Amino acid sequence: MAPFDPRPYPLVNRIQPYAWGARGEDAFIPRLLGIAAEADAPYAEPWMGAHPSAPSQAVADGTPVSLRQLIARRPREILGEAVAERFSGELPFLFKVLSTAEALSIQAHPTKEQARLLHARDPEHYPDDNHKPELAVALDSLTALVGFKPFPGILETLERYPEMAGFIGAEVVASARDARGASLQERSARLRALYATLVERSVAHADELVSATGRLAERLDARTAREEERLFLDMRRKYSGADAGLFTIFLLNLLHLKAGQGIFTKAGIPHAYLKGNIVECMANSDNVVRAGLTPKFKDIETLVDILTYEMAPPAIIEGDADAAEVVYRTPADEFQVSRLRMQPGQERAESTGGGPQILLVTAGEAIISWEEGNAAFRRGQSVLLPAFLSGFELKATTSSEIFRVQVPL
Repeated sequence: MAPFDPRPYPLVNRIQPYAWGARGEDAFIPRLLGIAAEADAPYAEPWMGAHPSAPSQAVADGTPVSLRQLIARRPREILGEAVAERFSGELPFLFKVLSTAEALSIQAHPTKEQARLLHARDPEHYPDDNHKPELAVALDSLTALVGFKPFPGILETLERYPEMAGFIGAEVVASARDARGASLQERSARLRALYATLVERSVAHADELVSATGRLAERLDARTAREEERLFLDMRRKYSGADAGLFTIFLLNLLHLKAGQGIFTKAGIPHAYLKGNIVECMANSDNVVRAGLTPKFKDIETLVDILTYEMAPPAIIEGDADAAEVVYRTPADEFQVSRLRMQPGQERAESTGGGPQILLVTAGEAIISWEEGNAAFRRGQSVLLPAFLSGFELKATTSSEIFRVQVPL
């Protein structure tokens, strides 16, 4: 086996060309990476990690090697003893940049136990037996739908949009209204019944859904419409009215993140990114249960079962714009994300702490120095720091921003 030294390894990452990605010469990801954009090609998300669908390549002495293969050969050196044992020799996180020009599907992710069952039952649509808690941090801004509105907002929505209430049905809507003063558990049960009816009827009575969304579209005035109503009108033109996600828009919290702000999404929370550029980190999984706003596979029965039906405004993780380091703390065992801001000439002594790290430079340039040498990394470049590289130093050559992912130990 070729020698493997304790040093940083530059990463070459595959860019996923999903249709919702930004296109053209002004697309964010080509500009971030410093590459020429191909005409009309979507640039959605580079993956940094060792997921089998699109593993990064680590460059050693000019030769790219699959990071997944490298970890299989050198798990203790790359992951460290504790991470290798805890996560069965796998890199436990997947790091991405997302550039959203069009709305992603409304989706939710399963728990670990649900993921195991789904993978065993339907590996084609659920390729991983792992859960997918995820953190999104805005690089410039993010508009998203996240989680069900508080219960009073759900009831107000049914009043405001009688076309939606009529499609769901008088009995189910009345049951929800009767739970106004009920316990949180009972209100969650009524929301589950309401949402299950909405998505199930959307499949069984598609013509009625088209008619109901059409009536609402005719009633709304684009000039005076609220933001979620404008989103509904835009999405209806794209999906012809026959998509459960169109009415789902009105049941979810509409969220705006500023640069540096983050949001953590656990299993069972419906969400959709609508517009913006972000970094995203998650457990090493690509399991998605889709609810709507997509032509892709939708699993209505599974969706109804895995949602938690929590009703609350989403919690925003604040990132101080001027702080030298911001740690985005989440309950996830698989990853911890931090953002470093450095001024020209500033130095930081760092350690891997015995676990793997991936660094991504999102602005400027920095030099990484270790016992045997140093290397410069500029905007758009990412690097693997293996666990057995115990100590290293960062020095900014320009004003720099660096995102770091590591496993909390």
